Amino acid sequence: MSTDEGGGDEETSGSAGFPRPASEVDYRAYVYVALMVVLGSTTAAAAKFVVREFPIAWLPVVRFGVAGLCLLPVAGGLAVLARILRRDGLLLVVAAALCVPVNQNFFLNAARLGSTSHVGLFYATCPLVVLILAWALRLERPDFGRLWGVLASVVGVGIIGVGGAWQAGGSPAEARAVMLADTLLIGAVLSWGAYLTVTKPLIMRQGSLPVLTATFLVGALLDLPIALVTSPHVPSLYPVSLSAWLALAFLTLFITPVNLACQNLALRRLDVSQVANFSNAAPILTVAWGAWLFGEAITPSLVAGGSLTLAGIFWTSRSRQRPDAVVRGQWPVVGARKHEGPRVLTCVSSASTGH
Repeated sequence: MSTDEGGGDEETSGSAGFPRPASEVDYRAYVYVALMVVLGSTTAAAAKFVVREFPIAWLPVVRFGVAGLCLLPVAGGLAVLARILRRDGLLLVVAAALCVPVNQNFFLNAARLGSTSHVGLFYATCPLVVLILAWALRLERPDFGRLWGVLASVVGVGIIGVGGAWQAGGSPAEARAVMLADTLLIGAVLSWGAYLTVTKPLIMRQGSLPVLTATFLVGALLDLPIALVTSPHVPSLYPVSLSAWLALAFLTLFITPVNLACQNLALRRLDVSQVANFSNAAPILTVAWGAWLFGEAITPSLVAGGSLTLAGIFWTSRSRQRPDAVVRGQWPVVGARKHEGPRVLTCVSSASTGH
């Protein structure tokens, strides 16, 4: 894994430092995204257990702070963290703020008020957010074929959600909580899509695990003042049940570091919109687990929506020739002539530019 964690990744670049051609598929990327999907599908369920009994304000600090400390020895220690802060401090702070205090406060409050199926349904729109941002920031060239794949997978998950809601129904007393949860989920999806987009060039320059570790630790520090202001007196943890403690341990020590490490490793090998779109398989997996573990019915809407979602993921994940692809966190200038070579712009989000 050493070649994956430094600034120069020989596994994702050719001998001259350029990305692998589309014909050279790195199949490890698909192993990483598969693990990301499996673990990611359990996040909402674990969070549901945790937010019922723990103070929400302190959960991001504990979850990401402990996970970051666990990853620190593997990522290279404090020296690596200092290097990232020195070279890309501003971009790291932006990524950490989006990942921890912004996204987690939206996500955890939505998980407390709403259902896990709604969380999965809303997060299925994240690839569309990522794709639009990646185009706007020139991380990827506009590709309307890929856009159709993202839209197909979003519609597929929507069919599953509507079909489930039609069968389950809902009481009027839950309407206000559901509306608030859905509003919070919009903020969670927008912030997570922005995080995935801005962290891509940072990962390409500094390495997967170092960036993940630095993001966790800086994000936890950024969230600490918010926790102190919103919940200055931590309630007694004595009444917390064993199931909640186990869920917190699973979320903090396993799901958070392993799931997001797989995500960052995949981001070194695939486009950011591809990685984001693979997450659309997580709601399908959650429903499948429900049918296997709890005897929930497999409905026609599940079959139709699942097929459409998987087809969209397959379409979006196809390799494409990218002559001006991103090189080590740099963005291409659209319209550069071939004989001029790889004409690029330096990342406008880096610390050196002041953005």
